[in-house]
Parts: sequence; C-alpha cells; structure tokens
Amino acid sequence: MISKRFSRDEIIAQFHDGQTIMTGGFAYHGSPELLIDCVLESGAKHLTNIALDVSASKLMLAGCFDKMIIAHAGAVKENLEAVSSGDFEVEFCPMGTLAERIRAGGVGVGGILVKTGMGTVAEKGKEKIELNGETYILESALTADVALIKATKADYYGNLTYNGTNLNSNPIIAQAADKTIVQVDEIVPLGEIPPEGCTTPGIFVDMILDTSL
Repeated sequence: MISKRFSRDEIIAQFHDGQTIMTGGFAYHGSPELLIDCVLESGAKHLTNIALDVSASKLMLAGCFDKMIIAHAGAVKENLEAVSSGDFEVEFCPMGTLAERIRAGGVGVGGILVKTGMGTVAEKGKEKIELNGETYILESALTADVALIKATKADYYGNLTYNGTNLNSNPIIAQAADKTIVQVDEIVPLGEIPPEGCTTPGIFVDMILDTSL
C-alpha cells in the first residue's frame, strides 16, 4: 500500500537555502506550526515566503526570509516592525488577488486580470491589458518549491479533509507547489475518507508529517 507518512527528521531534510515556500493559514489559524518548526530546525535561509499574512512569523523573525509576498502584516508589533525594517523584500498584494494568483499557479494558468489596485501603488510596474473596452492589471501566477499546509484529516495516500479555519488558504496552496507537505490532526487508513468528502486529492500531496514515526 502506498503511504505518504514521513517522520519529522525526513521532513526536515526537505528544506534548503533559496527555496520558495508557501505557508497556509491566516492570523495563525490553520497554520502548519509543526512544519514551520521543521523549516526552522533545518537551518534553511534566503527563503521566499508566499502567504496571506505573516503567520510564518517564527521564520521571519529568525531571519530566514529574503522576500515575502503577503496581503496582510497583522497587528503584532514585532511583526510589523520586522516587515517595515527593510531587512528583507516585502511585496504586498490585495488578499483576493493573492489567493487567485496562487490558484492560477495551481491550475497552470500564467496570470490573472484584475481591477483591484488600479490607480494605487499596487499597480506600480505592472503590465496593463485592454479587454472589451476595460483596463486590467495583469498579475502573474504564483508557484513554490514547497507548500506547507494544515488539514484536519488525511489518509495514507494523502487525501485531505479540512474543518473551519483550516479551509482559509490551505486547499489552494496545496496545488501550487512542486512538493506539498501536510500537518494533520488525524491520519486514517485508506478508504476512510469518502470521495465526496475529499477536498484535496492525494495526487497533490507528497508528504504527511507523522509524529509517531
């Protein structure tokens, strides 16, 4: 039987300098904290982080990031100070646009056309497209080397279900990376998740953290 369960040490070994890493969650809800700890323990630096906000602040404050692409800096004083420090590059993107850029990356679309941000700093340096008499900002799709996500339940093959705030950005991030690593509340045998209850099919999942291994 195919099993995608891996030990903590095996997951730590997946991280290295220079990677682009997407992290799920928002305002620390639905964030894969155990996987973020794995990145920190790996010692990887010069990373690019793509996320809705700074829920991966543990890595940011440890100096692991050279760049962040985010929609929201939150309200935590030390996070705001770090984001505005100039120690690393920060690209702000409207949240809905950021989510759609990630979704586009996951389905193989090169970019999206949006009006959000027109006439503001968000359009600076970006290409404009005329379509049907309307002007849009062309936003490029986003992908990553590794996606770190939090789900509620996984079977051995990596089929996932989510509850509550785990649904915020984790399902779209799961599809937008070369390698997707999952932290879950419960791992169940293959067959226990019915097809109609599967939000992320196992084809998108490469590794599941199993703390019992």
